[in-house]
Amino acid sequence: MKFIATVFCFIAFSSGVAFAADAVNKKCPISGKASDGSNSVKYTAEFCCGKCVAKFEKDPTAYAEKVAKAAKGKCAFSGKAASESVDIHIAVCCGKCEKKVKADPGKFFAKLQKKQD
Repeated sequence: MKFIATVFCFIAFSSGVAFAADAVNKKCPISGKASDGSNSVKYTAEFCCGKCVAKFEKDPTAYAEKVAKAAKGKCAFSGKAASESVDIHIAVCCGKCEKKVKADPGKFFAKLQKKQD
């Protein structure tokens, strides 16, 4: 039983670390300072199908503005009703910037297209 609990804790911890490392940017969209992803804000992008998800996941920042401007519940590529979503993480440098990005994550995600690292 202890082994199972240990394995579960390891998996939970590992996935948390991977989440932070999976941020789509390396510089804070507000300050421009380097960010390792330890502070990040989640943004959910919506798509109609796996094909659109795959297109987005190849280079999320290339489509950042288009995805951020898509109507809620609609695919950014086709305009069809969304049935799939992808959570992305926007890295920030500090708690102050995290608060600002949380207030409007789409706005700051769109800016990443222009500020690619």
